[in-house]
Amino acid sequence: MPMEAQTRLLRVLQQGEYTTVGGRTTIKTNVRIVAATNKDLRILIQQGLFREDLFFRLNVVPIRLPPLRERAEDIPDLVRHFFKLAVEEGLPQKHMDATALERLKRYRWPGNIRELENLIRRLAALYPQEMITDSLVETEIGMEAPAFIPKPAHSMAEAGTDPVGEGSHESLSLAVEHHMSRIFKDDGDDLPPPGLYHRVLREIEYPLISAALAATRGNQIKAAELLGLNRNTLRKKIRDLDVRLMRSPR
Repeated sequence: MPMEAQTRLLRVLQQGEYTTVGGRTTIKTNVRIVAATNKDLRILIQQGLFREDLFFRLNVVPIRLPPLRERAEDIPDLVRHFFKLAVEEGLPQKHMDATALERLKRYRWPGNIRELENLIRRLAALYPQEMITDSLVETEIGMEAPAFIPKPAHSMAEAGTDPVGEGSHESLSLAVEHHMSRIFKDDGDDLPPPGLYHRVLREIEYPLISAALAATRGNQIKAAELLGLNRNTLRKKIRDLDVRLMRSPR
């Protein structure tokens, strides 16, 4: 929210009244504000991008909704829900076996629930089988999963590190470091083939752009803004990286 809009909203909350653009008549308010964000507002306050007084006005009863990777037990219910929505839209009825559900629970879901929704719609639309198996899920996830994702959470948690934690630049760096170690280890005494720099960047760019598109429901303008890229630059990267596009209906 632009700083000017923050100031106006704060004034409404403090005074309980406002005037329309160009208007002179004061209008009394009687509203309850429910605000949502995926940003860390305390950091934005420190950066001077969000008003501290507005934050405390809004932050009366905070409710944190954990990312999907922190509530894997919800995945079976969400899968059934999204399959039901697909049927209502004219797609055939699908079910998912227990092994496939377990595979989904182990996935890190960088695109959160929207990524799961897109996956279920894709499975419902592309595969004739009524029962979705682990192999089909693995095929679809394998197309999206970043190559630098480390081992499952418990393997790195034993070392006291949160793997690819939410908002953690350190854990992403650690994941890349582990990936690079495996690359050099796999090549033994020989060095990897030339072009390593661009190969690693490509592996990072693909899931980053894919997650941004999933978060914005395929809206390239919003995704470009989220990533801080020019829209034409984003379109070129989507084309060069062959990023799969899917717009989820609102």
